[in-house]
Amino acid sequence: MGSSFLCNLWPTSGLFLTVLSSFFICFHSMKNLFLLGLGCALASSAFAQTEKGARYIGANVGNLSYSRSDKNNSFSATLTPSAGVFVGNNFLLGAGLPISYSRGHFETTFQKSTRREVEVGLAPFARYYLPGSGAHRFFGHLQAGIARGSYRYQSEGMYIGSGGQMVATKEDQRSNDTSTIFGAGLGYNYFLTPGAALEVVASYNRYGYGDYDSAGALNVSAGFAVFLPSKGTAAK
Repeated sequence: MGSSFLCNLWPTSGLFLTVLSSFFICFHSMKNLFLLGLGCALASSAFAQTEKGARYIGANVGNLSYSRSDKNNSFSATLTPSAGVFVGNNFLLGAGLPISYSRGHFETTFQKSTRREVEVGLAPFARYYLPGSGAHRFFGHLQAGIARGSYRYQSEGMYIGSGGQMVATKEDQRSNDTSTIFGAGLGYNYFLTPGAALEVVASYNRYGYGDYDSAGALNVSAGFAVFLPSKGTAAK
């Protein structure tokens, strides 16, 4: 039950390794997005960030939680890179790629268990910005999407058998599922420059799990966004 158990807890699926790599790539990309936004501001110091033809690139982190108590701990987070185009003034259509990871480890005197879940989805969205031209911009946000998840549960333990002897148990379960998501919320951008903004979105999301009951949850996500000017504005 020592090191071999802990080694076996690490998931070996290709999906997990792919998603973990995506987390690091997306976090690194946020730095590049910031530099890109500064470059756009230098190239065009003043333009309408949300005019027709402008482009949007962003990355948000949400569903973030962590808890620890003695030998028990849990962690979850969702990283969502996204991109879109303003098809009309203040009206943005785009899609996000939510990448979620959750882990929980629970341990008692005679048993220890670990669960892990990785989920990757595609979530098209529509967003409308209230008219304005200052650094503070508010918007409404609607989204609908689908996600594919991979789940793994592992446990090892001991119990006293009928003859009084200690009996070891070991369990390793894997499963995959598909879920749907529908959400609506309100958001806020604070423009650091004409082309780079901080972003916060508060939303209510409804999740469906096939034959199982659906569940709703409130979520707050925060991140960074770059607004690239339309070709006509950039050419001026």
